[in-house]
Amino acid sequence: MTRARDIIEAVERVAPPSLAEDWDNCGLQVGNVDAGVNRVLVALTPLPEVFEEAAEVGADFLLFHHPLIFSPLKSVDTKSYPGNLLARAINEGRTVYAAHTSYDAAPDGVSVVLAETLGLRGPFGIVSPRGALRKLVVFVPEGHEDAVAEALSGAGAGVIGDYTQCTFRTPGTGTFLPGEGSDPYLGEKGTLQREAEIRVETVVPAHLARAAAEAATAAHPYEEVPIDTYPVEGFPQGCGYGRIGDLPEPLTAEGLSRRVSAALGSPARPVSDPAPEREVGRVAVLGGSGGSFIGEVAASGAGAYVTGDLDYHDALLAESLGLAAIDAGHAATELPSLKPLARRLAEMVDVPVSVSRIRR
Repeated sequence: MTRARDIIEAVERVAPPSLAEDWDNCGLQVGNVDAGVNRVLVALTPLPEVFEEAAEVGADFLLFHHPLIFSPLKSVDTKSYPGNLLARAINEGRTVYAAHTSYDAAPDGVSVVLAETLGLRGPFGIVSPRGALRKLVVFVPEGHEDAVAEALSGAGAGVIGDYTQCTFRTPGTGTFLPGEGSDPYLGEKGTLQREAEIRVETVVPAHLARAAAEAATAAHPYEEVPIDTYPVEGFPQGCGYGRIGDLPEPLTAEGLSRRVSAALGSPARPVSDPAPEREVGRVAVLGGSGGSFIGEVAASGAGAYVTGDLDYHDALLAESLGLAAIDAGHAATELPSLKPLARRLAEMVDVPVSVSRIRR
């Protein structure tokens, strides 16, 4: 039987919780991780209509982008939001999980899908990188270093730019004294052993470090595997908010606005157009609410910015920085990401996964 914990583990491979912001509330919102799951429904926002749809299609696991519980609750009023939906989830036995900023900052998250939907060409730059890196070091007896390195690579370690399977290897001598309760791969109990070993080191995203260490351990011949991890400067490949790409052909802000409206099926409007006759080729996009990233977008070299929830002061800032800014709506810029999320999840779990028909 597929359980809620199995769905959660799969979701977190796509949207690692460590990428979420401290102010956010990603993760399990309501439910029991040991509960059985028959169907998953993926939706943007917790709404009564989504719960009604879940009842119709028999979905007992609701995966939302926006959290149902965002701020700490001092009381639960079951007559109003969010208490009404919390009560409903509990009474109907539905598990509720949110992948919010964890999916926003994921390598193939919200803004990647938005950039692709708008037809931008890559490779995509990142507006605001997120995440952390670790240096992973494992000491391996000679002859086993390739197997351990391959296991590390298979777990997502060793990626630097466009290069994969990146390691550095240093020969040395390892010493160990097997105790009475040990079962040494090399040497004998009670005898100090000196073995030729290889120090294999690589980089790994912090959110994959545990899995990489487990993969190295499984491929390692020793009973006790010597592994060290250290924090290092930098960001994991592909993690962060927003994406920057190139249009197939340059467009004015008005032309780009029409392109965005057609691609998203929702009206988009320029809120800043400092040079109406100017055509731009390089565009930054960020799904959801992107006003706080205007400075980083302007510094990136993009000539235009497509996002949602741009207010009066955001428009003034973009104008002063010479940046064309287009407000395409919060929901409209995030909705395209639901289908790819559902498709990837369906490949990893043994129950049906569908996308909600609710678009608001």
